[in-house]
Amino acid sequence: MSLRRFRLLVALADAGSVTGAARVAAISQPAFSQQLRLIERHYGFPLLMRAGRRLVLTRAARDLVDYARRIVRLADESERVARELVDLDSGRLTVGATGTVGTYLVPRVLAEYRRRYPAVELRLRMGRPADVERWVLAGEADVGVTGGSAGESQAVVTPFRRDELVAVAAAGHPLATVARLDGAALAAQGLIVAEAESGSRQTLERALAAAGLQLRVLFELPSTEAILQAVAAGLGAAVVTALAVAQPPLALRLRVRRVAGLDLSRYLAVVKHPDVDPGPAAREFIALLERGVAPPTAPAA
Repeated sequence: MSLRRFRLLVALADAGSVTGAARVAAISQPAFSQQLRLIERHYGFPLLMRAGRRLVLTRAARDLVDYARRIVRLADESERVARELVDLDSGRLTVGATGTVGTYLVPRVLAEYRRRYPAVELRLRMGRPADVERWVLAGEADVGVTGGSAGESQAVVTPFRRDELVAVAAAGHPLATVARLDGAALAAQGLIVAEAESGSRQTLERALAAAGLQLRVLFELPSTEAILQAVAAGLGAAVVTALAVAQPPLALRLRVRRVAGLDLSRYLAVVKHPDVDPGPAAREFIALLERGVAPPTAPAA
């Protein structure tokens, strides 16, 4: 069996007839039929049977086509990877990311990536940690970047950088002026938080629970940007990643402080498929991500 014959099997299954498959394969119908006879001789079973006036695939042939599709897909994938290995002068890279890293970190890395490899088509999908893992496992994203865990994972999740959460409040808020901001002072205030599935929310709740404290939710908002705007408007304080308040202009309107006595650190991680090589385009993105800019320095308490 040659790769060409596997392609003919796939064409036969997709076209539904010998005539249509021969047309797709760009060969004559007699030549196509001859190839089918050679395949039948090789395996020792018929590929087609009559169903009324039509010829349809036998059960054994349908099972064989499943393998043929996988073989053709792997062959095509190897060709694509081999071409990309030359100099990344083509192809597509789809990155899945959670909200915080997808907003504050990944775009900067993609900008540098585009500067180096302008011919590679870039796509960014943003969602929750579980979404990112699902996209990678389903082949809908070549690589994922997450700031939180989806729980027990079927993907390969590799930490690459430490991230720290900090408290943010408008100038007139009590947390902006308290002499020592610790876990007890933080827990005494109602906080503006992200949705329960977000990595930053889970990190905050774990840190408070470890100190015997409980989170009081003032507002629950869908993104860090929305949280920062609410804090700047004076609706309350929040705990967000230092990535989000590293750059002006919004950071200039907020008081940013470390929280004493709480471990509000976490790790950002790369998410990869356990069995599929992400390819050269994704590997170069991961390398840029890991080399990336230095993490922002959180202010002293």
